[in-house]
Amino acid sequence: MAVLTFIGLGLAGEKGLTKEASEALEKSDIVYLETYTSPIPNSIAKALNAQEASRTFVEDGRKILAEASEKNVALLCYGDPMVATTHMDLRIRAQKQNIKTRVIHNASIYSAIAGETGLHSYKFGRTVTMTRAAPTKNLYVYYSLHANLLNGLHTLILLEYDKSSEFFLSPSEAIRSLLETENEQKKLVIPNDCFIIVCSRIGQKDQKTVAGTAEYLSKKIFGKPPHAIILTGELHYTEEEAIQVLCKTSKISIKNNSARVRIPAVGMVTKYVAKTKKALQQARLQAKQKGKKFDDLFENVELYTLDAERFLNEGKHELAILSIGYAEGLLDALNFTNELRVEW
Repeated sequence: MAVLTFIGLGLAGEKGLTKEASEALEKSDIVYLETYTSPIPNSIAKALNAQEASRTFVEDGRKILAEASEKNVALLCYGDPMVATTHMDLRIRAQKQNIKTRVIHNASIYSAIAGETGLHSYKFGRTVTMTRAAPTKNLYVYYSLHANLLNGLHTLILLEYDKSSEFFLSPSEAIRSLLETENEQKKLVIPNDCFIIVCSRIGQKDQKTVAGTAEYLSKKIFGKPPHAIILTGELHYTEEEAIQVLCKTSKISIKNNSARVRIPAVGMVTKYVAKTKKALQQARLQAKQKGKKFDDLFENVELYTLDAERFLNEGKHELAILSIGYAEGLLDALNFTNELRVEW
C-alpha cells in the first residue's frame, strides 16, 4: 500500500537518521529533501538519492499527494517533521484523500536547546521567529518576549534562513534590532545589560553556545547558520549552575530578566494614582471655597487610592486597577452632578 512518510533528519545531517528512517528511505520510490528551513549541504541530497524540494513545492503539495496516492513517497525535513505547520497541513490533506501517512520523528532544536544550555524545557514560553521584515514584525516579537518574561518564561527566538538567496539573519543583527525596539518601547524587555544565550549550529561538530549581555552579543560574529537566540526569564538555581558550566559564563553575568520587566498594570495604575491624588487635592480646595462638604466622598476616594497602591505592591494588579477606577469614578460623579469641576 502506498504511503507518504514524513521523516525527521535531525540536527546532524544524514548521520542523524534513525534506523527506522533509513529503512523507510530504502522502501521509498520517491524521496524529497526539504532544504529551505535550514542550511543543508548538497551532498546530503546526493547521499540519500533525494530530490530537493522548495518551500513553494511543499506548500503547494499537489504533486507530492498525487505521487503518494500510488507510490511510497518520503519527505525528509530538517529536525522533526511535525514542528512546522506546513507539514501538518500536508499530512491532513493526505489523510482527507485517503492517503496513508506515517511520521518518523527525530531531534529538533526544541528538544536539543534545553540539553545544550541546561535550561528546563518546561519553562519555555511561546517561540517566535525573527525575519528581515518590517519593524511591525519585530514589535510582535518584542511583545511576545514581554508576555513570556511576565510569566517568568524563557523565549526561543528562531532566525530567518532563505536558501534561495543564501540569506540568514545573524544573531548580532537580530539583537541590535531588538535593542532598537527596546529604545522605542522602554518596557525593559531587552535592555543593553539583559542576559541572552546564542546557540549556533546545534547538533553539528562545530556547535557553540555563547552567553552574555545583549550589548556584548550584538557585536559578536557567530559564523554560519543555523542560529537561535534565547532570552531567559526567571532562572532556577540548577539552570544558573548549568549555564555557568555549559556556556562558560560567570555567575555574576547571569541575570533574572523577568525581575524588572515592566508590567502594563504597574505603569497604568501608578499614572492614575498620581492623577487621582492631584484631582482630589483640587476638589477639596474647590469644595472649601464653595462652602460645600463632601468629606465622606473624599475619604472614600483617598481610601480607594491607598488600596490601589497597596494592591499594586502586593502584585494584585486587577484589584489595583479596580480600586483606582472606583476612586476616579467618585470624583467624576462630582463633575456629572455639576457640584464641582474636577480636572484630570
